[in-house]
Amino acid sequence: MATKRSIDAGSEYLGADTTLEIGERPAPSEIIDMPVPTDAAAYEAFMSEMLTIMIPESRNENDTPLVEVGVNGRKLYIRRGIEQQVRRKYVAALARCKSADYSQVTLDPRDGERVNRLSRRQSLRYPFTVIADPNRNGHAWLRGVLAEVN
Repeated sequence: MATKRSIDAGSEYLGADTTLEIGERPAPSEIIDMPVPTDAAAYEAFMSEMLTIMIPESRNENDTPLVEVGVNGRKLYIRRGIEQQVRRKYVAALARCKSADYSQVTLDPRDGERVNRLSRRQSLRYPFTVIADPNRNGHAWLRGVLAEVN
């Protein structure tokens, strides 16, 4: 049975925005619960399920009308602006295709040292909506993939 409500991937949690100071090590990745089958054959079947998605038209006139997504050397071209059926493995690739924007702040603490602080914010390169997912664990799975930090 397909999910009754659509999932706008762009409005889901995309992983923690991070702030680092120069010379600092990044914190370990978050642990996100992602319900997936543990058996290899069941996992392959899960990743081969067909989802109905839509990638909205781009506002940038220089963007192509097709979005190229590749998994294990196989490419799929998804047309913007129309609902299409796509295997879950290509949706996973779309969900992991993120852009990161950085801002830098130079602080001058009371002791006179200057410290550089970098802040990162992630966004989807190709925002999309999952309109139908046949698996009851599909929404939780997608939220887990979207929350991964690249």
